[in-house]
Amino acid sequence: MALPWLIKGGIDSALHQGAAQVFPLKYPLLILGAAALQGVFRYCWRININGFSRRCEADLRDRVFTHLQKLPLGYFQHTKTGDLMSRLTNDIQAVRELMGFGSLAIVDAMVVIVFSLSLMIAIDPWLTLWSMLAMPLITVVVRFFGRHIFRRSRDTQEQLSVMSAYVQENLAGIRVVQAYAQEQNQIRGFEAISAGYRSKTMWLATLWGIFWPLMQVLAGIAATIVLWLGGRQILQGTMTLGEFVAFNGYLAMLTWPLMAVGYVVNQYQRGTASLSRICEVLDAPVSPRYQITDSGAAPVTIAGSVEFRNLTFAYDAGHAPVLKNVNLKIPRGKICGIVGETGAGKSTLVSLLLRLFEPPDGAVFVDGVDIKQLPLHRLEANVGFVSQDIFLFSGTVRENILFGVENGQARKVEEAARIAQLLPTIQSFGDQFETIIGERGVRLSGGQKQRTALARAIIKNPPVLILDDAFSSVDVETEEEILKQLKQFMTGRTTLLISHRISTVREADLIVYLQDGQILEQGSHDQLLARRGVYYQLYRRQSLAREVESMTHSDGRP
Repeated sequence: MALPWLIKGGIDSALHQGAAQVFPLKYPLLILGAAALQGVFRYCWRININGFSRRCEADLRDRVFTHLQKLPLGYFQHTKTGDLMSRLTNDIQAVRELMGFGSLAIVDAMVVIVFSLSLMIAIDPWLTLWSMLAMPLITVVVRFFGRHIFRRSRDTQEQLSVMSAYVQENLAGIRVVQAYAQEQNQIRGFEAISAGYRSKTMWLATLWGIFWPLMQVLAGIAATIVLWLGGRQILQGTMTLGEFVAFNGYLAMLTWPLMAVGYVVNQYQRGTASLSRICEVLDAPVSPRYQITDSGAAPVTIAGSVEFRNLTFAYDAGHAPVLKNVNLKIPRGKICGIVGETGAGKSTLVSLLLRLFEPPDGAVFVDGVDIKQLPLHRLEANVGFVSQDIFLFSGTVRENILFGVENGQARKVEEAARIAQLLPTIQSFGDQFETIIGERGVRLSGGQKQRTALARAIIKNPPVLILDDAFSSVDVETEEEILKQLKQFMTGRTTLLISHRISTVREADLIVYLQDGQILEQGSHDQLLARRGVYYQLYRRQSLAREVESMTHSDGRP
């Protein structure tokens, strides 16, 4: 802010001394020093303010990711992954730009406006008043365009989320797309979404394209007034040339704040629109499973008895229950087989035991304690789970087996792989346990994925083991081999064994037949066969199917 004032002093001093005098070096040196200090301090405060915005960005991204980890599964069933990815990247970036250069610009504009106006008033109050005639128009323009820019910014970000979700879904399902030769249809769908995003972006660019030049025109009106009135005062001798130059210098400095106001308005509208989308995620309630604190009253190790008491459960209020009045007690160390047709509620039952979905109060118990009173980390540490929907991370085989266990158990990786019948497969790989398996385990077959997930559960050495249709991707012979290896491992562990195959559960201590969310039969294999009920009918169908398969010749002829 000192530079125009020093220029004024230099010009007036030179004119006062006359052309014959030697031009003094005082003002040039002062101007040079002020410019050097300006560069140093501008660098410092840009680094600090932009650094602050980067720290805000990192903190916000960490908060959103942490919050996502604790949201209930139902939230992800209604929200697209691509939309969440867009909020974690594009929306947070918009907030960072608001906190960084946006805040920098507005602070700079406020300081420049205050000091420039003060010094302009000191030079000529009336000329300052005339130069401010365009200010009310600037306020009107900012308010009008700001409202429309906010709405268009939010629409643009939402359309970008739609596009991100579409791309993510297609890349995740690229095998299905290519198998059904739907590439062109998917391309057309993307082009339509992309065209929508382009249209919304162009609307926003149009508003910005009108707003920015309009601000410059209003600033130009002020410069024209000063040139006209200030020039007359110089001719009349009421203003020195140095004062006129300094006044125009401060007025030119005001041009940037006026433009910055436009930039900040645009940035503010985009940033607040993005922030509102981020807050929608942060406002989503955390799953109740994370709200139980460790009081120290519950034992660290769970013995393993499991009980379901009068359990009735529906995923959403007002919908038909998936489980109806389920009563089941599994003593510690016993194996419970759960069979039934697709959609009977088998997976839902064990998901409630893991609190992947929230059970009603007083319905699910472990060691006689309502699981809603158990700290989550204690429940998870004592339960091994293999889901029918296998998910592997894109790291190594070792990293996937060790997922969720402490480093001290790393030496047990080979033993867990042996029990899961995965060790011969791993030894055939060039890098063995360090083999990269690719995204979602794409380099492994379906059976290899399931055995890797089984090894991941085995290495935890849990007192409660849940196998939710864990052998659906392997043949009956491989399944029998795995079960032989597992038999010793399951001894003394409470095991819930879910399967469509009778052969998987026939040696269980207790077998439960679920149908339409209700337990129709329960007992041992022999007891259920003797009743000749639904379990018996399922057994007969599967036995007949195996007999037909065994009678088939290698060339396919019966």
